[in-house]
Amino acid sequence: MTNNNQRSSAGQPPTATIPPSLIRQCITLHHPKHRCSNEAIEMASEYMRLLIIEARRRAAIEAECEAVAHINPTQADNNDDTMEDDDSANAKKTVEIRADHIAKIAAELMMDYS
Repeated sequence: MTNNNQRSSAGQPPTATIPPSLIRQCITLHHPKHRCSNEAIEMASEYMRLLIIEARRRAAIEAECEAVAHINPTQADNNDDTMEDDDSANAKKTVEIRADHIAKIAAELMMDYS
């Protein structure tokens, strides 16, 4: 995906796009005799962009749920009166999205987009 360097007319930040040439190559690879107009390629590019954004969002939720489920039991049961530093208690952890997270959401995502 590439970034548009131009701002939209509403002044919003640029959005990432999939190059139409890549979409055209993918369609040609699977359907060599089909011809597509430029508008159809642009539409397919936007559709793929939205699909990727949604897949990333759902996989991130899956990764966060997995991270919460793997809390150390000694940390979860620690209910004594000692106060931790507020910064460390409220700090967000960075969660990595792995291929298995994408695999878990793929079937439902494909059903939603079909």
